[in-house]
Amino acid sequence: MVVTSFFSFAFLENSMSFEGYFKYIAIFVSLGALLVVTSLYLRHRLQTKYRDLSIIFLLLIIFLLGVQYKQYEQNEVYAADISSVVTFLNSVKDSQNLQKEDIRTNSRTLMNGMILNIRDQYFEVHFNNDFSAYTLSPINLVNPNVTVIDKEDK
Repeated sequence: MVVTSFFSFAFLENSMSFEGYFKYIAIFVSLGALLVVTSLYLRHRLQTKYRDLSIIFLLLIIFLLGVQYKQYEQNEVYAADISSVVTFLNSVKDSQNLQKEDIRTNSRTLMNGMILNIRDQYFEVHFNNDFSAYTLSPINLVNPNVTVIDKEDK
């Protein structure tokens, strides 16, 4: 039987944090190595190994920047999705007079049919065409065994 996962409000708020430090460190180390090798090449123009090393480091930097840019674009989309869900959950929390701990959702993106867990009740969410208004319809889960994801596993 499939277990339904619900994300806590705190998990969604904290999942927008940045964790791509390793790639930035690799880029800056490669830039430093490129500068050192290029200066050695300019000093010893007859030794082509420094020129070859500088070309290798330049290509490595271009590759790492391409990977980092792709990851940046994906993170932007993910952050926008999470931000819209957090805004929606804040709206529900305020309109229902709830605490952050009382509300969970089964989706990291806004979509029709997503399920909210408010205290011990479950609601299906229906949005209008531009996602500016919503209605909550009470539902029952076929499988009441749910997993609450409160902290990101590392």
